[in-house]
Amino acid sequence: MARPASRADVLPEASCLGVRNIDGLLRFVDQALPTLQHRAGLFCYDRKFKSPNLRGVSVRYSIVVLLGLLKRAPESSSRSIDFEDLHRLIVARVGTLGIGDLSLLLWAESRMGSLEARDTVARLEFRSRNESTLAALEGMEAAWFVLGAIEAVAAGLAPRSLFDRAYAHLLTRRSRSSPLLRHTADGTWRSKLPNFATEVYGLLALAETARHGLVQAAAAHARNLADKLIELRLADGGWPWLYHADHAVVVEPYEVYSVHQDAMAPMALFALAEAVGDQSYAVAAAEGLQWCFGRNELGFAFYDQARLFAHRSIKRRGPAHQVSLWVNVGLGGLLGRTSRIGMGGVEVNATCRPYHLGWILEAWSGRQHLHALVSPAS
Repeated sequence: MARPASRADVLPEASCLGVRNIDGLLRFVDQALPTLQHRAGLFCYDRKFKSPNLRGVSVRYSIVVLLGLLKRAPESSSRSIDFEDLHRLIVARVGTLGIGDLSLLLWAESRMGSLEARDTVARLEFRSRNESTLAALEGMEAAWFVLGAIEAVAAGLAPRSLFDRAYAHLLTRRSRSSPLLRHTADGTWRSKLPNFATEVYGLLALAETARHGLVQAAAAHARNLADKLIELRLADGGWPWLYHADHAVVVEPYEVYSVHQDAMAPMALFALAEAVGDQSYAVAAAEGLQWCFGRNELGFAFYDQARLFAHRSIKRRGPAHQVSLWVNVGLGGLLGRTSRIGMGGVEVNATCRPYHLGWILEAWSGRQHLHALVSPAS
């Protein structure tokens, strides 16, 4: 069960929460995260807006929260969640983790300077030797493999060969006819239909590769991918959900997720701006944040301060969600262009997942000054 929150629990500064107050957003996250943590220490899978009950347990989401907390730590005096204890609970389940989650854990352990990192490297090296296993990974997991390897190599905890293997595999997912990445590398029907997570984590992996000076061509690959994603944004600045990699079109925009707007796109685009010295990418990231504060088709603000809750997305309403999804995916794949068949209108997905809050900390901690990139008039 979630820990109850009252208005008195919300810091006074959070009352100023707005698109140009990143400090307020980070304080909101500081307060909201403990409400998604089980008493045993790991984080839940999600929680519904109208219920205090936590649903499920997610080791993956717990790792993402750990990453965000570590990024936030140097500038936060509040430490209501014990990093070491959370890490210990995650490591206790390390035998259940696949390549993607091991890579996230390695990223966190490299940041911590943890002695456990060498065991995580050994597990990753063993599991990643099988090419068919790598090919079947979802795009975001392939990108996480690169990111974990980058951090471990930079920290002196892993050999360069681990990064080389991860990066070489990521390149096998590049479409031959567009800058987009394929969802898998196994040649199945789904491989050509990546979601935004595949693209944006892939962009982050390319940007970080460039920023660390590991592969000279990575910067150009990252710029080409970022330019195409920005071109395919929705009219309100929303990042659409499903693409056709080879045709470089959006096949289905929904769900449009708040975590993409306030965290995942900023993480990748800020990293790219820092790697190549082009502030226009940071501007694109900051512009997308406005979507969460009401600049969306429903005029809905996604953060509920009283209940310390960050809503998940705008989705198609009811059964029409799946019907429209598959019709648009089918037409997009067949015709090679964007399809906009939809039924029943849209609604807010009133659930909250802890990884969303963890990625907000990762994206914005130490970058609060970038709020200035958001135009006051927009």
